[in-house]
Amino acid sequence: MTEQEFLEKRIPIWLEGEDLHISRPTANADKNDMHAFLAKKYGYSWLFAIRGYYWPGSHVQLYIGQYECPNCTTLVTQYIFNYFKDINYIGFGCYEGIPGEIWKPKIIIARNIECLKDDLLNKQSEESVQK
Repeated sequence: MTEQEFLEKRIPIWLEGEDLHISRPTANADKNDMHAFLAKKYGYSWLFAIRGYYWPGSHVQLYIGQYECPNCTTLVTQYIFNYFKDINYIGFGCYEGIPGEIWKPKIIIARNIECLKDDLLNKQSEESVQK
């Protein structure tokens, strides 16, 4: 997939405040420049924000700084699984890869092992079809 296709499909998210609210940008301009949106709306640097994206039907990816693992508790993961009912796993941190592709998470917490197996098998099938 191209970088533009990736940007159009993923939904940027970030955690804010002590109440662990999940906020989503609403305008397309906000979706494509989350760093500027965070600075303008909330007045803080993206370097210190736990941010990431929701990939519908698959996963949530969270990171801080330069794609490092955020310090999140089990309560945060439960909250995210309850909020995004269709995800199979949450990725924490990621290894930089090719723009437009889903980058490999450093840590994965699965909703359950069967969901994770299904999600990984679907990705392997998609990759073999693309080749």
